Amino acid sequence: MTGYDAYAAYYEHVQSAYDQIASEYDATVGMYAVSARAKRLAIDVIRAVTPSKGRLLDVGCYTGIEALALARAGYQVLGVDLSPEMVRLARSKAKQWRLDTQARFVTARASDLQVVASDRLVPFDTVYSVYGTLNLEPQMARFKEALQRCLRDGGAFVCGLLNPTVLYELLAAPILLPFDGFRQLPKRAVPPRIGLGNQRVLTYLYSPCEFAKLMSPEFSLEDANGLHILYPPPRPRPGARSDRWWIARAFDSMESHLEDQAPFSSLGFFSLLIFRKR
Repeated sequence: MTGYDAYAAYYEHVQSAYDQIASEYDATVGMYAVSARAKRLAIDVIRAVTPSKGRLLDVGCYTGIEALALARAGYQVLGVDLSPEMVRLARSKAKQWRLDTQARFVTARASDLQVVASDRLVPFDTVYSVYGTLNLEPQMARFKEALQRCLRDGGAFVCGLLNPTVLYELLAAPILLPFDGFRQLPKRAVPPRIGLGNQRVLTYLYSPCEFAKLMSPEFSLEDANGLHILYPPPRPRPGARSDRWWIARAFDSMESHLEDQAPFSSLGFFSLLIFRKR
């Protein structure tokens, strides 16, 4: 199998996996307490680094949760996702909520952002990818090249990545729960489960320092925060409700003091990174 064929097979598998969970995404992964808090924090960061009513590109928009929230706040958003079913649902919600002029959605993978190069919003004020989409992109060099072309000079790139080393798992998992292969110290891709079933997708994990090296020298890292340092990793189950996580909510104030402090900024379930285009 050639390199091109290997990439095509990988993308096809990822697309199929996310098409299958699209209909349940909002009620499970999208609203699970850990992921919901990460999304809220990411929206706050995006708004902080973007001019009022600015132009946004959402790379890995899923069903449009962040994009539509930002469109409601007056931003102009273009969302892209590898999954046609996720994009269909995002478009449907935008139309239903009368936001389809503020938020538009197209099917594309992160390494093929050239498909939006002629869009009316280019160059974007901020590009964001905040829920692990780039952990599923094996062609990071192509993504970075396309990102340079569609982001304005001095614009921000906000990135949320799954981390290879999580404090909670290091301390608690050996006692309270088995490792499921999601967090691994070896420098190789791992196949975590997604959604409610047993579907697995090969995932590339990066520490903040490793990802900063990938983005250098064209993009400089301005800030890094570790999210969900003290929280168990999300494992959605049918019928699970977010209010069962009320105990974990007590960690929020503690984490807010730790998340931007070394070494905790590199030990969260997610790393939320802010880059600036040079």
